[in-house]
Amino acid sequence: MSRLHRVLYKIERIIGLTAIKLAPIIRPGFATTIAVKVYGRWGMNFVGTPNYLSARINFDGTDYGLIEIHEGVTISSYVRVLTHDWSLYTVAKAIHHFAEKPIGEIKGVSIGEYSFVGTGTIIMPGSRIGRGCIIGAGTVVRGNIPDYSIIIGSPCQNVGDTRRLIASKFERMGIDSTPALAEFLLNNTDPN
Repeated sequence: MSRLHRVLYKIERIIGLTAIKLAPIIRPGFATTIAVKVYGRWGMNFVGTPNYLSARINFDGTDYGLIEIHEGVTISSYVRVLTHDWSLYTVAKAIHHFAEKPIGEIKGVSIGEYSFVGTGTIIMPGSRIGRGCIIGAGTVVRGNIPDYSIIIGSPCQNVGDTRRLIASKFERMGIDSTPALAEFLLNNTDPN
């Protein structure tokens, strides 16, 4: 890449990231529309349209093509999505291993359909969040998260099933269950 192309790319990044950060001034959901266009142009994989992307998400810019966001996803404010880990490069120096090239890993991240990621969450490189999950605020996500999981904490723990949560909330609110939810509940008796 020529010097001119690098400068133009940096200018484009400044303008794109500024547009995302300022979009909520127009209306809160506008940041999602701008983010999909900007990050999509830079290679991020959108499989369907996200429900909401906060203007205050920090996506790792190592390679936006390593990030995949599916239909209906909501990502709250102050979430960090990481695709790289260079910690070995730094700590290896403590044992006098001074490599010329950085030692580390670069791994993709995927957030499944209709999942919700709470504020302040950190999604580590290589994480795969399934369909219909709730990731609680401040959680550190690492590894594969099964469909319909409720995940909280650091280290993250699976504390429930979103289908059971929905069923209990619907019952309390007097909302009829969907046929798919009723079938799940019929075939999966409560372990408690």
